[in-house]
Amino acid sequence: MKTGNEKGMVLLLVLVVVTLLGALLSDFAFSTLIDLRLTETFRDTTRAEYLSRGGITAGRMILQTDRNSYDARNDSAELWSIGVQDYPLAEGTVSVTIDDLDGRLQLNLLVDQEGNANILYRDRFVRLCEELALDNPEALADALIDWLDPDQEIGAAGAEDANYLAMNPPYEATDGPLRSIADLHLIRGFDTEAFARLSPFVSSFGSGVLNINTATPEVLRSWDIETVSAIEDLLSRREEGPFKRLEDLREALGVETFTALNRNVDLGVASSYYLISSHGRVNDGARRMQAIVNKTGDKLLWQKVD
Repeated sequence: MKTGNEKGMVLLLVLVVVTLLGALLSDFAFSTLIDLRLTETFRDTTRAEYLSRGGITAGRMILQTDRNSYDARNDSAELWSIGVQDYPLAEGTVSVTIDDLDGRLQLNLLVDQEGNANILYRDRFVRLCEELALDNPEALADALIDWLDPDQEIGAAGAEDANYLAMNPPYEATDGPLRSIADLHLIRGFDTEAFARLSPFVSSFGSGVLNINTATPEVLRSWDIETVSAIEDLLSRREEGPFKRLEDLREALGVETFTALNRNVDLGVASSYYLISSHGRVNDGARRMQAIVNKTGDKLLWQKVD
């Protein structure tokens, strides 16, 4: 017969085993719950990515319906400028915004097709940096031109491979056009603060003809230092409504003032290059996608998924 002590030991052993089994089951259940949540998040993130891709497609379709003679923001005839906010679709939502890039300063134009510095655009870039209160605009311009031009000659305050190969980790300058404005992070002088201030006003794509309807006051003021008063008149007139023809600007400012402002024949009222941003969300899953397109011919030039 078992003694009382033996019965107590058996009971204690049973309790220990039950406790261990309970802990194991609890851990298994928790791990299963975590795996389930991860699977659901992956599923929802994948679905959100498809929604964001659909948003890019919708944005391109919207641009193709825009066939009037001008492009402007906050205009009832300009569907692209309205965008879409949290539009319900399937079990998620999608938001789409479209920004006109021909209303920004095209950075790749700081170097011409022969690989030489474009003094006109360099001066415009410097003035834009001054408008934005950035430190040492001249040095930023020199570093950007050195990054874009094909040679290894260092500008007055610029930087070439010799400078970047000394970085940790080392890398080389592209000696070619910016693929996106995010490349600015690699160029000497363009720190996080400078990039944040500059990025809403510049682009790596554009026609080179500035849309006076969508250009910000900062970009317009940087365009031509000799016609500052004309630019202020332009901004005042634009508040009344968009310029539907370039001739409307000439009539508003007068022939002499207009001719001085457009001496380089690079002002317009319409655009070709646009940045489409799409954000899809399904439950806890989210994906953001961006694409740059040329409206003429619906050409996809660049895209990125976050």
